Amino acid sequence: MTPVKRIEIVVAEHLLREVLELVDRHGPSGYTVSRGLAGKGHRGVQSSDGIVAEFSNAAILIACEDAVAKPMLDELRPLLVRFGGMCLVSEAQWLKH
Repeated sequence: MTPVKRIEIVVAEHLLREVLELVDRHGPSGYTVSRGLAGKGHRGVQSSDGIVAEFSNAAILIACEDAVAKPMLDELRPLLVRFGGMCLVSEAQWLKH
């Protein structure tokens, strides 16, 4: 197994493209996106059952080396400060196949 940083980012759907462009600039080998998520945070409730998908949340799951994670997270922070969202970073073991 390979040690990696597990990064989970949750943002409003309308920010998804911008966040994915940021992630792509830093070059992790890939990511997984989940759309249409609901939740509640300090900016209120985000619904997943509305008529417009942009009012729901999306989550991005990334596994990458620390050297990739650090600059990517440094660039992500101002976007989260401005627009809200959540980012969790943890240590993980990648079972590569």
